[in-house]
Amino acid sequence: MRKPLNILSSIAVAAVFLSASPAWADHEGVPVYRTIMYSDATKTTVVGTIEFQYCTYDFYEFDGVQYRLEGTYTYHQYDDLIGWCSEGSFGPLH
Repeated sequence: MRKPLNILSSIAVAAVFLSASPAWADHEGVPVYRTIMYSDATKTTVVGTIEFQYCTYDFYEFDGVQYRLEGTYTYHQYDDLIGWCSEGSFGPLH
């Protein structure tokens, strides 16, 4: 029982640091990314993207993001932060 408690404590500490970090300073909600997929580790040929579609906000007041895959999914990726979803609305980076 000792290990699960340590893991939960670590997650709680990480959440506090992430919420206090400068990247989250002026934003509420969840981050929105555009993901670019490449054919291999050299990252020279784009074969697909995961594109932002819209923000969601459910009955329990949880923010979410819907994405769409265009092209081919690979493990050679680059994520680009493009904005935030909060209460069902998208806000681009400033």
